[in-house]
Amino acid sequence: MSFKRYFIIGISALLLGGCSIEGPEKEQNSVSQSTNEAESTKSTPKTFQDSPQAPDDRQLKKVGETLEDQDGVVTLKQYANLNETKQIGDITMMIEEVKVMNYRPSPDLVDYFHGLTHEEVEFPYVRVNVKVKNNSDEPLHFAPVAELATDQGENVTWEEDFYIEKLNGELKPGEEKVGSLGLIIDESNPEELKNLTIKTSEVVNDKEEKIRGGEEFTVGF
Repeated sequence: MSFKRYFIIGISALLLGGCSIEGPEKEQNSVSQSTNEAESTKSTPKTFQDSPQAPDDRQLKKVGETLEDQDGVVTLKQYANLNETKQIGDITMMIEEVKVMNYRPSPDLVDYFHGLTHEEVEFPYVRVNVKVKNNSDEPLHFAPVAELATDQGENVTWEEDFYIEKLNGELKPGEEKVGSLGLIIDESNPEELKNLTIKTSEVVNDKEEKIRGGEEFTVGF
């Protein structure tokens, strides 16, 4: 099976996962509200969100700072306010910021990470905040972080993302996605990291044709 076919099939698998009668005006408002709610659930939020799998670190910017909430404890080990944009064929992609954090999950989340790392009680991971947009008039398939490599020789891929915010896969014409990926790097020492390399996937159309090769982002700390 070709990489392109595997990529589309793999991405597709990853993505699978009432009006009251109170008078015409009330009914019309209820229908309108229901429609708006349905449209809202279909659209991707345009801001970075708190992940249910990890503490809400969005305000964590200072290296060495620790934060604790119901999901566990994270300590920021490395931080890069990258704000770098690349044009990848018809895809515009920006990496806003990259964080390397040490994570101690709450007891109820330890089992969730058991299949992702042998150090599920405490481990480092990388959070990558990205924005991607399809500027073409056809659907395209794309993974903003297909592979992440540390300068200590560790490589992890998009299949290991535990944030699961549906950033990988199909981008409809004109569609923009904003969100984060979380990738565990339990074979690297986060405090000694000097840089990371982030590789995107190829851009592929619905006919499994490669439209554009991938790009690389280098993140220095």
